[in-house]
Amino acid sequence: METILSEIRSVPGVSGAMVLAKESLDSYHLLPPSFTSRTIREVGAKLLKLSGRLPPHSRLNLKFECGIGLVYNLQRSVVLIFGQPNLDFSLLGLTLKWALQSIERKLEREFPQPDEPKETPTFVIDRAKLELLIEAINLVAEGYAKDRGAFWVTKNLRKTKEDVIKEFPQVSSFYVDNDGSVSILQAPEKMLDQKTPLALVKWMDLFLKEAPHPARRDRVANVRELTARISKPLEGIGFYDLYTKVTKKLV
Repeated sequence: METILSEIRSVPGVSGAMVLAKESLDSYHLLPPSFTSRTIREVGAKLLKLSGRLPPHSRLNLKFECGIGLVYNLQRSVVLIFGQPNLDFSLLGLTLKWALQSIERKLEREFPQPDEPKETPTFVIDRAKLELLIEAINLVAEGYAKDRGAFWVTKNLRKTKEDVIKEFPQVSSFYVDNDGSVSILQAPEKMLDQKTPLALVKWMDLFLKEAPHPARRDRVANVRELTARISKPLEGIGFYDLYTKVTKKLV
C-alpha cells in the first residue's frame, strides 16, 4: 500500500493521501507531519461515516482554505486525497486509474469475500432473550456515554433506529430515553419472530459505525468488551456469531 500511496503523492500538487479499508477499518496514509495520530483517527471516522452516505463508486470534491480534497468511495475502501491549488488533475487522473484498482485488489487479497451466499442466520427468540438483547444494546450505549456523553448516545441511537426501521419496522416498538437507555414500549407477539434478533444487531452495528472505538478497529472485539458482563448468555444464544456475520455483510 505504501508504494501505491507514494505514486499518488508523487503527482504534482498532491500534498497527502489516505486509504481506509471498510472491512477491517485499517488506515494507510502518507500525510504531512502536521497530521497527528489523533487527527488521523478523526479523519478516518469521518471518512467511514461519509462513505456510508455516498453512492457506490462515486467521487466527492471538498474545498478547504488552502486547497482541495477528493474522496473516492470504492467497494472495499474509501480514498482521500489532499491537493494544493496547483494540482495536476490530468496526471492525477491517469495515476488513479491504476492506483484505485490496485488498492481494491490488495484489499481483496487481504480480506477476501466469502464465496458462500448471503444467509439470514437467526435464533429462536423468546421474551427472556429479547430482554438480553436489549441489555446488550444498553451496555454498548453505556460504554460510549462515558466518553461521549448521554446526549451524543441518545441522538445517535435515535438516528440509527430510524435508519434500521426502513428494513425492520418492528424496531419502532423500541424507545430511547434522554439518558441513552433503550427499552421496549410493548412486546407484541410479532416482536418474537426470527427477524427481531437481526434487527437489533443491525441497529447496534449502525450505532457503532457512527463512532469507531478509538482503541479498537474491530467492532466485534469492541462489542465483546463492552458486553463482557453478560458474554456467556449472549454466546449461548448465538449473539456474537450473528453480529460477526452482520459486520462482514453476510446478512
